[in-house]
Amino acid sequence: MSRKAVEWAGRQRPPAATDKLVLWALADAMNEKTGLCCPSVAAVAEFTMLERKRVMASMARLERCGLIFDTGDRIGKTRQVKCWRLVILETVPKPDC
Repeated sequence: MSRKAVEWAGRQRPPAATDKLVLWALADAMNEKTGLCCPSVAAVAEFTMLERKRVMASMARLERCGLIFDTGDRIGKTRQVKCWRLVILETVPKPDC
């Protein structure tokens, strides 16, 4: 967990409250050495208590808003777990995202 990432996630204003919760889960899962967040959708769903489809929809919105981006890296036995990078900025994103 990266305290800086969790604090950053707390200051963001994504489109929906569920998006903020998913962003917080990603920040909590961030590896401080690599800067990557690679939790499975199931792990994020467990953390947030959201349904799998809602987690995936939130991740898509967060990516469209520019708060996270897919690094292209995949992990896990089947190489299906996406690795994300948080776009840690000092400013709050535009509310129209």
